Amino acid sequence: MKKTHAITTAALAALASATGMVASVTNASADVTTRWNGAPETREEDRRFHVNGRFMYDLAFTDADCANTACTGVNESGVRGYARRAFLGVDGRLTEHWRYNAKFDFSIGGSVNVDDMYLEYAGDTSSWLFGNHNAISPMEDRDSSLNIPFNERSFLITAGGFGKRPGVGFLTNGGNWSWGAALQGADSLSTGDTAANGQEAYFGISRFTWAPIYQSTPEGTTLLHLGVTGRYRDIGDGAGNVFNNTLSLSPSGLSNRQSNNAAVGAFESDTYLGFEAAFQLGAFGAEAEYGHFSTSDAPGGSQLGDADADGYYIDLFWSPTGESRSYKASDGSFGSIRPRRTLGSDGGIGHVMLSARYENMDLSDANFGANRNETSAVTLGATWVPVEHVKFQLNYSQTEIDYVTPDVPGTRVDNEIDAVTLRTQFDW
Repeated sequence: MKKTHAITTAALAALASATGMVASVTNASADVTTRWNGAPETREEDRRFHVNGRFMYDLAFTDADCANTACTGVNESGVRGYARRAFLGVDGRLTEHWRYNAKFDFSIGGSVNVDDMYLEYAGDTSSWLFGNHNAISPMEDRDSSLNIPFNERSFLITAGGFGKRPGVGFLTNGGNWSWGAALQGADSLSTGDTAANGQEAYFGISRFTWAPIYQSTPEGTTLLHLGVTGRYRDIGDGAGNVFNNTLSLSPSGLSNRQSNNAAVGAFESDTYLGFEAAFQLGAFGAEAEYGHFSTSDAPGGSQLGDADADGYYIDLFWSPTGESRSYKASDGSFGSIRPRRTLGSDGGIGHVMLSARYENMDLSDANFGANRNETSAVTLGATWVPVEHVKFQLNYSQTEIDYVTPDVPGTRVDNEIDAVTLRTQFDW
């Protein structure tokens, strides 16, 4: 070692010792570690950086009696393969309290859309969220699409326009309860906009959950979950919103290549009141949600007046391999299921779950106009998780759309849709 370098090193060491800076110098060069969290996650002191994503590929067979409300044109019958979701993003934290999540959706028509995009300040028992999120949302929408027991969400959730939206949210919790509230824009973050449109559509939402019974052991979970959600949504008062962009209730199909033709409404605001319950006893489980919409007619619009709508679903599950759905009491949501014995380990086959659902959406109020209807469906499902982060899910659904107006060829005819969807997904 050169003499000048040795002198410099000794001087710096002495100065650090004298001023109590040794610990700081040591921390500044803290080891960087990597752990597996579906994908590598880098850790350095309080900081985290993790690449996240998911890919879902669906193969869907659809057989519909009618292609549209008038039952004309080419029916939706055939087999289609498509990327249902293709997300890529990063998540982590900057300090113990400041966290982030940024994710993009590459699967819709070749365009890139925003999914999660938020910054979170997380305290010991509460969090503030800024950006695009659905931290405050009914139970089924709060659960990730990775973990719901069916390939598509219920009519109640899709008709109500729930999902990730930009805004600010607050969430707090205790040992077995959570409460949250948010003020968010009703347009997605990917929606084109201009100041000439004036005030955009918005909503305020609040949700409370409580688990009076919750016990999780290696043998399984015993759970009773209850919750209530309230939301007020408004079209805004900008020139680009009124009449041109009224709100509606539109239950989506149970495959992503199916059209229900059941949308109703052209209203300027609505209120939603929803109730939810979930039960788990080891390998057996159930969940249900009921929601009521009260809509306020937009003057000069196509809706005939104020109107009400109701929807609900009931799900039943059973895992022959014995696993319970994982539950997070801090926000009243369900997460992924880890197989007790993965495929190939000690004769294991992974996690298997059988499921059934009945759902109904009553959109028959006379003020909804000619397209008013009642839509119901039965879905049967089978899920296989051979190893963690990989899932195969097969669904069969039969949807019936019954229009209140008489069946008149060339105007409006009841429809029945059978759909079989097979999903292959992996996430990291």
